[in-house]
Amino acid sequence: MIYRIEAALNRLVAFSSASSAENEAVDLYNISLTLERASEIVLLTEACMSLCVALLESSPTDSDITRAVLMLLSRCCMRCENREITVRFGVSGLCMIVLRDHKDLSEETLFATLDLAGTLAMDNGNTRQMMRPYIPYIAQIMKDRSDSLQLAFGSAVVIGSLVMLDTANAKLAAENDFIQLLVSAFIRAIEKRKRLLQRCRTPQVARIRQGEDADLCDTVMHWTRDALQKLILAPIPIIDVKLEATNFGCYGMNVEVDEFKWKLTFERRKITANWS
Repeated sequence: MIYRIEAALNRLVAFSSASSAENEAVDLYNISLTLERASEIVLLTEACMSLCVALLESSPTDSDITRAVLMLLSRCCMRCENREITVRFGVSGLCMIVLRDHKDLSEETLFATLDLAGTLAMDNGNTRQMMRPYIPYIAQIMKDRSDSLQLAFGSAVVIGSLVMLDTANAKLAAENDFIQLLVSAFIRAIEKRKRLLQRCRTPQVARIRQGEDADLCDTVMHWTRDALQKLILAPIPIIDVKLEATNFGCYGMNVEVDEFKWKLTFERRKITANWS
């Protein structure tokens, strides 16, 4: 598999400005799908990483090539050694350059970037510190693309990773209103899932699509809840201020939202009680 990856990357580097580049990007995309189903993740070589970096540096941020490379790295970085070499080659910095252009990017490119960023930040404190500048960009993405549950999912995963055991990241996330942003995404997911479940008399194809959308709603609910529960662990006063000011909607309108609000409130009180 590693030889197939290197060959695909080499072809993309050779033909990145040619019309055949789109076909080569599709080939790399298909490799990523294969890796997603593989029982063992390949070990990336330095040659592979050099090619990936060259493509990310030379390709337009919203191109098929950029998306294909980001997806490949995201799949490969589920392996610890690949995360280490990817960070060492500066890919986390290149991802931030992509996010900087978020207003001009497609949802697919943004999600691929967030997917990789969340994977890189999952288990390394130094990487989380290095990725601190991501936080304001992700906040703006959640504000500008609030209608996208897919991006809410990707953003929640990244923020959950970045604030884990990192007080400085948690403080910056709170300052950028992530408690409200995550709660709002949680509520939107609940409301959309409710609407989908009410549409029972639809053609089979539509029901399949609705099932996929309902699964996405459940995923968003899970990861926004996860990110919020990690964020409120931070031993800093701004968390209390922001949580108190958060709008959870009208009390009594949605049992799940009300229960989640009180769960966060009680968990936070237990944390602050341990300070004294």
